[in-house]
Amino acid sequence: MKMPLQRRLILGLVAIVAGGSIAVTAGFAIHLRSESHRLSVEAELTDFFHLPCEVGQILGSTFSSRRFENVVIHLPDRRDQVFTCTNATWHEDAVDGRYVNRLEMHGGSLMLGSEHWERGDYRTVLESGLGHDFAELNLSRVDIADFLVVFRQAGFSLQCAGVEGVVDLQAGEHGVARLRAYRLNNAAVEEGVSIAARFDIRNGLNVTDVALDLPTVPLASIGLDAMLGTASPKGRFSGEVRYLRPASEEPPEVRVSGKLTDVQLSELTQRVPFGPFEGQASVDVDEARISNSLVTHLRGGGSIRNLSLSAFAGMLNIEKLSGKASLSVEPVQIALGQIHRLRMEGRVDGVMLDEFLGVIARGNATGRLTIRVHNFDIEENAIKAADIEVVAVPPPGRPGTIDRGLILSAAQQFLDFTWPESLPQSILPEKLEYVQFGARLLIRDNQLRILGTHGPSGDVILTIRVFGQDFGVVKQRPGAIDLTPAINAILERVRTYDPHRVRELIRR
Repeated sequence: MKMPLQRRLILGLVAIVAGGSIAVTAGFAIHLRSESHRLSVEAELTDFFHLPCEVGQILGSTFSSRRFENVVIHLPDRRDQVFTCTNATWHEDAVDGRYVNRLEMHGGSLMLGSEHWERGDYRTVLESGLGHDFAELNLSRVDIADFLVVFRQAGFSLQCAGVEGVVDLQAGEHGVARLRAYRLNNAAVEEGVSIAARFDIRNGLNVTDVALDLPTVPLASIGLDAMLGTASPKGRFSGEVRYLRPASEEPPEVRVSGKLTDVQLSELTQRVPFGPFEGQASVDVDEARISNSLVTHLRGGGSIRNLSLSAFAGMLNIEKLSGKASLSVEPVQIALGQIHRLRMEGRVDGVMLDEFLGVIARGNATGRLTIRVHNFDIEENAIKAADIEVVAVPPPGRPGTIDRGLILSAAQQFLDFTWPESLPQSILPEKLEYVQFGARLLIRDNQLRILGTHGPSGDVILTIRVFGQDFGVVKQRPGAIDLTPAINAILERVRTYDPHRVRELIRR
């Protein structure tokens, strides 16, 4: 039987890699075994791919199949290897009066991106080398075993070892790859990582969607180090990672969904406005999108432990802010600087009283605050509802004090406060001892009401002690405070934090 595609390349190099984009296919069929023919095949491969190619040996396996050994495809100027295969066998079978071809590849590697790649190499490989019509090949499937697939681009790094599976090309216009890998970025994955990809084979090879389905693996093995701005992040992840390469000039995008356990916030928030934030988190991620090394969208929920408030001082425009928070957050939906939905509850401990009051006034106070967040609900950048309880605790073993001027300044700004006539200021020391200090903050549609927590009528916010007698000097007042200007100012500071990334994304 005479094989119909003599003396020319019969392409089929389909390779798929996840998390990144992937893919490239190879197949060869020639029936001559001479050295001159081997050199001729190398020349044909080089011409077809527009890349330097080598073929170690061509062997006849059966009457209708050929085996190619030690196949290598290089980048221009042989800077790096794009593809290697120890054994590639081309099978040609007659089915219903026509030839149906399949390719088996065992032992090899596919490299898409490394330190030796130059600008434009990725496009050269996918467009110049693969800009062909594959329909003429009648290639129905490619079987892959024991492959190493490496992809590095746009801050995303992926290395899958022990890759095996099938690339199905029978659909005609589209191909589907179903692969499995047992090592991911040098981490052993006993259950295996499922890799799926869909690509267009009508005019060359256009892979736009590759997905990894991951069991519980170390977060460091996913390859997001450069995107997150940290090396070897701690914690574990289970779920799906998808790499999308749009047809337009938009940058590639990574989408993540799944569960993050025991992660360090400082490692995940290197590029977040006013970050990084210190603390730990366990997060259920419905969807997170990462583009241009920035998390642009986030939907999900979870818990945050020991969140340090120090990073928020700049957002509030104060010198420093102590304390740590533990919060339950669900749901959260944030996109390009817009908070579409955020609901949380929890507790904040260790905030210094003078730092808290320093948001609105200057002065000294001793003691710490405990803040209980019963509910905090934001929709479309507005606080729809909130119920927050604030209680001051004096320093251990001694009374708490507060500057007289600080009381006056804070109370007048927030509560339309006037000093009681029964307690002349002239007889008071500059520092006053407080007995109780607490408030209930209720917010509806950005309107804040500040309520008292103690006293005979439950309407007193601050009780001080003067000459052994207690006075409720600050009480709740009717009416509400509009928080809209303050919220808009904070959001504007967040949006403009990094003019090269955040502002550009928001304008889109």
